[in-house]
Amino acid sequence: MNPDLRELIAELRTDLEADQPATLVWAEIYDGAPADQIPRDLPQSVRELLETTNGLRAGSFDLRGTDLLGDVQYYIELMPEFTGVADEPGEWLVFGTLSDEPLLIRRDTGAVWYLPAETTDEWFMREAFLDVAPDLDSFLAYYVFGAGYGEVGSDNDEWWGFLDEQGLTTPGDDENEDMDD
Repeated sequence: MNPDLRELIAELRTDLEADQPATLVWAEIYDGAPADQIPRDLPQSVRELLETTNGLRAGSFDLRGTDLLGDVQYYIELMPEFTGVADEPGEWLVFGTLSDEPLLIRRDTGAVWYLPAETTDEWFMREAFLDVAPDLDSFLAYYVFGAGYGEVGSDNDEWWGFLDEQGLTTPGDDENEDMDD
């Protein structure tokens, strides 16, 4: 994980903790897990995230910690056939959810994938499966902790308001593509 992102996560954690218990309903960034408690078979980027924060809740995002990561792997078996995920379960890891829908990382490339909400269909009935970020750091910086949250979460919830107060809702020069494209 790049040092700037690690520092941002620590700063946001501190700001959220200062306003507890009010913030606990819509966001919590946990302390990092000790390296020896993080499964070694996880992609390096996920290991680094877990060392920084052993799970987090941020508005529509729920990124799982070491104790709950196994609980969301069932999504792999439920993925639509066209994605090929269920055919290669060892190539994928569900690392969390966006509005109770799976977020996956491809183990060999580190790219983050999801099923965009193009219609009101349930996620497992959708017909698009997109890589939304080339790596976990990019995904976190733009969609979880940046301007991209308004594209995939809500630009009218508490997390968006918190990001706005922090000056994180204005797209930067290295803006990722819209997750809904």
